[in-house]
Amino acid sequence: MVSQVRREVTECLEQAMIRKGLNMRVAVLVNDTVGTLALGHYHNEDNVVAVIFGTGTNACYWERTDAIIKCQGLLSTSGGMVINMEWGNFWSSHLPRTSYDTDLDSHSSSPNDQGFEKMISGMYLG
Repeated sequence: MVSQVRREVTECLEQAMIRKGLNMRVAVLVNDTVGTLALGHYHNEDNVVAVIFGTGTNACYWERTDAIIKCQGLLSTSGGMVINMEWGNFWSSHLPRTSYDTDLDSHSSSPNDQGFEKMISGMYLG
C-alpha cells in the first residue's frame, strides 16, 4: 500500500475510485457530524450544533472566528467556522463509570482509550 501521509484525503479518494473504474470527481468531503450540521443549518439558520450517536459519537458547532484563538488573523467570508469536537476520547472524573464500563473497556481492543465513546455509542451497546 502506498503511504497516504501528507496527501489530501480527497485526492486519495479520487485515486481509489479511478482504480475501481469509477469516473467521479470529489468536490468536498466532510464527516457525518459536520454534514449533519450543514444540512440542519440549511433548513433552519438557527441550527448551530450537531451531535452524532451512531457507531461512534461526535459533536460539532459553529463559532465566530474572532472567538477562536487559533484562528486569529485568518480570513473567513462568513465570519465563522465549524469546530468539530471528535469527542470520543473525552474523559472526565465527573462521568460516572460503572463496573460494566470498566469491564467493557478492559476487554476491548483499545483499553483505556475512547472511554466516552465506549460509554454511549452504538458500537459498544449490547
